[in-house]
Amino acid sequence: MLSRRLMLVTAVAFLGACGAASAQPADLLLVNAKVITVDAKDTIADAVAVRGNRIVAVGDVSKLRGPSTKVVDLAGKTLLPGFIDAHSHVAGMANVEKHHINIQVPPLKDGAAVVARLQEAAKSLPKGAWLVGQGTYNQVMPTREQLDAGLPDNPVQLIWSAHDHMINHKAAQIMGMTKDFPDPKPGTPGRYERNAQGEVVIVRDAPAPWPKDMLPAFTFEERKSAIAYILRDFYLKKGVTTVSDMSDDESYKAMAALRAEGKLPTRVRMNYMTAKNKASGLSSGAGSDIMPAQRLENLGLKPGGGDDWLRVGAIKLALDGVWGTTAAVYKPYWKGSGTTWIANNVGGVAYNQEEFNAIVLDSHRRGWQVQTHANGDRAQDITLTAYEAAQKAYPRADARMRIEHFAHFLVEDPQRTEERLRRMKDGKVISSSQPAFLWRLTDVNVQEPDVKFFPMKTMIDRGFHVAGGVDTVGTQNFATYPMFSIARAVNRDTKFGTVTQPQEAISVMDGIRMFTIWSAEANFMEKDFGSIEVGKVADLVVLGEDPLTVDKKKLQTIPVDMTILDGKVVWSSGAPQS
Repeated sequence: MLSRRLMLVTAVAFLGACGAASAQPADLLLVNAKVITVDAKDTIADAVAVRGNRIVAVGDVSKLRGPSTKVVDLAGKTLLPGFIDAHSHVAGMANVEKHHINIQVPPLKDGAAVVARLQEAAKSLPKGAWLVGQGTYNQVMPTREQLDAGLPDNPVQLIWSAHDHMINHKAAQIMGMTKDFPDPKPGTPGRYERNAQGEVVIVRDAPAPWPKDMLPAFTFEERKSAIAYILRDFYLKKGVTTVSDMSDDESYKAMAALRAEGKLPTRVRMNYMTAKNKASGLSSGAGSDIMPAQRLENLGLKPGGGDDWLRVGAIKLALDGVWGTTAAVYKPYWKGSGTTWIANNVGGVAYNQEEFNAIVLDSHRRGWQVQTHANGDRAQDITLTAYEAAQKAYPRADARMRIEHFAHFLVEDPQRTEERLRRMKDGKVISSSQPAFLWRLTDVNVQEPDVKFFPMKTMIDRGFHVAGGVDTVGTQNFATYPMFSIARAVNRDTKFGTVTQPQEAISVMDGIRMFTIWSAEANFMEKDFGSIEVGKVADLVVLGEDPLTVDKKKLQTIPVDMTILDGKVVWSSGAPQS
């Protein structure tokens, strides 16, 4: 053990070295700013100094200006840590933006306008080509009759979300989804909704024989280009410097190629999606030949592998579906909660408790972070039981297990809900939520009794550091700007202008934390990212207005003026755009 004298000499030498280093000129000075640091004290400063890719001073930077220092006068604009999106689907969004027809209502007026948009698109395609339209949650769609009358010769698939798909008669014929097509296994999340003739009209979270040639396939170079476009135009230019993404192997190979070429627009944390079906390439049931974690290890992947630009993250599991139709709940859905309603519907799960325990335990013992899609309260309890069993068998002090979409819909069932929240706190389970989806609630949806919609304040008041994400696969492509989500959590408004449960509104500062330091924590990144502090990586965003003082109704329209990534200005609204 070092003597006290030697320890004192060592400490003095270390502090002296730090002082000498900090006295060296900075490479970049950002001055005359309002710096919202998001540190533990909510410090507000006026300048930041960067050397290399690290922050070396916050506040007084006057002594760090040298002959080669680049000085950017922000003229009073606001400087924030670079936004971190905790839950997105980059590959899905790339496919939608490249190959799908945008049919969102609004801005389209109604189902007839959707048919007209599809008819116009069909004019430039070969006769009989598939038409795949991308909408958003709970929006108005054409009736089956409108689709069949307007597009009798083209197979059509219309998508509300990644979970819900409408098909026309031509598509049903091609896919063989007629009256004799078998229903999904009882108790699973999925179901088919049929017309009077028994033909499938809507596919909800269920397997379907989608033709492989339904859409053009990406070549590897096309995939790279499409992913780079999404990360650049929908994230980097929105001030997002890190995307915690859920995509597939081929897309991550494309990102690795972009990284090797120095062309990856943002940092990406790769969270590998798994599913209980052959198409995923993952076998993930109890007693199966190979578990998801083993498959990833067979590919040479390990938790935390990679670097700060492209790092292996979590295993992403999907247990149930979406609220109102297929999520696993205890109490049957209220009649107005979903796009369509079926009596006594309590949704379903992809795995029983034993199967799910086995998958989680195997992933956890191999050192993986586990994050589970669990929208319904019943699915959330199954998830917590599996997490608790894994921790009991293989205790890990800092596992940071996550529940994706937790607190989108918090059922006001006092006994079960309180117990669920207690279990989450005791297990240090992270709530990963997407308040942007408040935007899509209809004036009927918001009348649902005994439910709190996106209760961010309840969660934050109970001490949860809620991670913020947008979860778009093109369903709400405009929502990739984190200020859109923050505006929803603060204002509680839908696209119809309805304000719902205003008592759950949070402060702008908490909204910023959701997309900075709390998202960093959810991804094991807080030591280097998520706040503006000396020693952290200089990922920063400059906003044209101050979110802490601007009219709250204008939060989502605040412009992004500049994005700084790894200590370099990589995008500026004032620079010529390619």
